[in-house]
Amino acid sequence: MSELLLYSAGLDSFCAWHYLGHPPALYCDLRHRSRDHELAAIRTLAERHSIPLTISNELDLARWEAEDGIIPLRNVYFAMLASHRARTIWCAGVKGDHTADKSPHAFFEVSRMLTEFTEQPVRLDSPFWAMTKTDIVRWYLDQGLPVEDLLTTFSCLQPRSAGQHCGRCPSCLRRWIALANNGVEAPFAATPWEWPRVHDYYVPAMRDGIYPEHRSREFFTALATVGIHP
Repeated sequence: MSELLLYSAGLDSFCAWHYLGHPPALYCDLRHRSRDHELAAIRTLAERHSIPLTISNELDLARWEAEDGIIPLRNVYFAMLASHRARTIWCAGVKGDHTADKSPHAFFEVSRMLTEFTEQPVRLDSPFWAMTKTDIVRWYLDQGLPVEDLLTTFSCLQPRSAGQHCGRCPSCLRRWIALANNGVEAPFAATPWEWPRVHDYYVPAMRDGIYPEHRSREFFTALATVGIHP
């Protein structure tokens, strides 16, 4: 196989599947707390679109999941597993991502490591390093693709029953910002802009330049869509 998309249930990877021209996809079942909600979403979308999807049960990283839902080195594990299947591995990082294992630099280093130890050229990359999540959703909508499918995607660190997004975690906040800035109303168990951390932490952090300028701009633009001008 020449290329493979690391597929999650989220907005970014579903849009990436369309953006990249429908490559084969791999979902890694990590047994983490959101797995049932993610699997329900990806199976629904795979059936609707005939996504050539493999669900791998080769990784169980639940024991390493932190309270905030982060699994350290998750993307490194994904890339190593995918390198058995493809030479080009797509993972949907976006502009401004800077976690230890999800950035242009991290992907370059992982590519170099895998190339050295597999003795074959391996490329781990994202098609979206120059695009924000808001940009990605805009591209998707500009293609005339269904909003319903976009809302079927799932990305929440503290999911409620029946696949509800909590509206009280960073993943929900970023999801809401991207959708709100494109005029898409999405259901959440609680309204993200009323999450206390938005006003106690994110507003001052965005003003103080802790986050990149584009993140700050999109954050305040989304708040303005619901009449909040802090």
